[in-house]
Amino acid sequence: MKNFLLVTAAIVLFLPSVHGQGFEYDSKTDLGHGLHKVKSGDFYGIIDDNDNVIVSVEFQDILFREGKALLIKGDVIEGIVDSLGNSKLFDIKYKAHPKFRYIYDGHIIIGNDEKWGFLTADGVPLYVEESKIKSFFSLGKKHPTMFDVVFPFVEGYAAVYTDRSGWLHIDKAGAKRFVLEDKKMKALFRSSVYKGECIIVTDEGIKQYQETGEMQAVVKRVLSSSITNANYMLDALPARLIYNEGILTMDSLMRVSKYESNSDSIVFIEKPRKTVVKKAVIVPLDTLSIKEDLDVQLIYKNLQANGRGKAYTEIKLQNTSNEKIENLSVSLECAGAEREWEGTIDALSEHKLSFNIPARFSSASITRKIQVVIRYKDETVEHTLPVTIKRYNPIRSR
Repeated sequence: MKNFLLVTAAIVLFLPSVHGQGFEYDSKTDLGHGLHKVKSGDFYGIIDDNDNVIVSVEFQDILFREGKALLIKGDVIEGIVDSLGNSKLFDIKYKAHPKFRYIYDGHIIIGNDEKWGFLTADGVPLYVEESKIKSFFSLGKKHPTMFDVVFPFVEGYAAVYTDRSGWLHIDKAGAKRFVLEDKKMKALFRSSVYKGECIIVTDEGIKQYQETGEMQAVVKRVLSSSITNANYMLDALPARLIYNEGILTMDSLMRVSKYESNSDSIVFIEKPRKTVVKKAVIVPLDTLSIKEDLDVQLIYKNLQANGRGKAYTEIKLQNTSNEKIENLSVSLECAGAEREWEGTIDALSEHKLSFNIPARFSSASITRKIQVVIRYKDETVEHTLPVTIKRYNPIRSR
């Protein structure tokens, strides 16, 4: 009886201390409006200032764009959530695209059996009538039209591909846009639209196009009058099309940012330049440059693989300027693992990104390189961060 009382007293004394410590998440990111994105293990959710769960902590990373984010579980899109914590679950579940996992121009890229289509942010499918575009897969108006390859909607247009028809541009009503004069000509590639213009590759070469009021594509500039020895690297970071005549480099939205040939180099998406004003009374609205004002550091360079075949590290983003960096986009890639983050870093502050690297190998250690691509407005900066990973050595009991 005496021992029982002692054990009971110890439990009573222990309980308040456990309650006082509270539950700690692996990470907690302020989303504004009294909301916070939290991480527990490999799962993410949203809580409020009072630790009330707003979005269940059971989803893959919740990445906001245009004030909304996809709720993805097991690579399946369950629904969306906005920046105020309002969520909407979809009746029909579709696969999330491995590369385009945001909401783009009010539309979501969804998949089914290696085919890809679009939903609006409200879950309405984009259906294309067969009279407008042939050679696609469709189950009717209640389901989205599916293509072999799709790029995100940008400026109201999206580039799509089918094996039979080649590349096309469509608008949000499903109509063909940037229609080539030769109806029989099959486009071999189309970029996303930037400032009302795009790049189209055909057997007649690489050309920059504008659109007429009749939705016809007209040539603005000939980059090359031929193409030979094509090498498509659309899944690379950054994506590229390599020909003997020149190289097209794309940004994260698959817009052509640069064309390089042996004799010329054309930049389509300019990086912002700092404005130097002497004895001026007007201060430039934006003098931020992520190349000069954002310091990127690898916190852990020497890593230890764990039993799950992964190695954990963190990348620190340090804003050294006196201005807030808003709508910053960061992409991480290493050994097939990818992570994307968008957010804001206040002046003279920092943000840390956790990253798990695949680490299964037989040697004592291995060197990996983390590719970091940072985008701010029209500026893009790339970093290569090497890490050394030691092989996992389980402790065996005797």
